Amino acid sequence: MDINWVRSLFTVWVFISFVLVLYIVLSKRNKRNYDDAANSIMQDDDTPDNDKSGH
Repeated sequence: MDINWVRSLFTVWVFISFVLVLYIVLSKRNKRNYDDAANSIMQDDDTPDNDKSGH
């Protein structure tokens, strides 16, 4: 096995990993999690908490 086989196997491994990540990210099962994360910034109160220590 020479270095070209190693390079080829590494390229195939990276491609398969990339496709797996795309599948996980674009899966319909995760849509609710991404929607909740996207909307969390809008649901945050802009008022500061009342600090009892006076700082």
